[in-house]
Amino acid sequence: MSEPTTNHLGSEETSNEAMEFTGEESLDSQITPAQDLGSACVIGALAVFVMIMSVQLDSPGDVFTAPGLLPFIISVSLLLMAILLGFKSLQTGGARQFTTAFKLAVKNYFSDELERRSILLIVIVIAYVVLVDIISFDFRLPTRLFIVQLSGYEIISILVTTLILKLFWKKSLVRCFIISLLIIEVLASIFRYGFSILMPESF
Repeated sequence: MSEPTTNHLGSEETSNEAMEFTGEESLDSQITPAQDLGSACVIGALAVFVMIMSVQLDSPGDVFTAPGLLPFIISVSLLLMAILLGFKSLQTGGARQFTTAFKLAVKNYFSDELERRSILLIVIVIAYVVLVDIISFDFRLPTRLFIVQLSGYEIISILVTTLILKLFWKKSLVRCFIISLLIIEVLASIFRYGFSILMPESF
């Protein structure tokens, strides 16, 4: 008695029919009105920023030869599209969903330790820029070989780099300070004595 034969070709055709091709068009069903509203806000803010920056560019001739004319026109078109996208998302309830999605995103963001550390790093960098701009001094110690210079930029950079290494590298404070001191002073010496480039607060 012969064994029944299985049709492998038929099974392959059945499996191929079961597989559904997902193209770019299917992504539209996954985008929510809240995501459209968020995209509209980001694109609109970016368009306004570029418009302001393009207007501030100097124009050597008339308005038709201004270097900021093309980015201004592109920004206006992006702003109009962002307004239309935002209006469409608001009609479909994007504002209500956006508030809920935003609260959930913020909650998830701050619940993650890595995200909290990234926010802390951003705050430290902003504080570093502000301190470099506010604190300004230049200490000079003449020696027989050369004049040792120490600026406020170096002091602040050493302290901030030590803090960042302590938070993210999690080694001893002394090791973080020594590494920060060596890195900042080597870089400052290369630019100051090698390339003759003045460091901040050194001019």
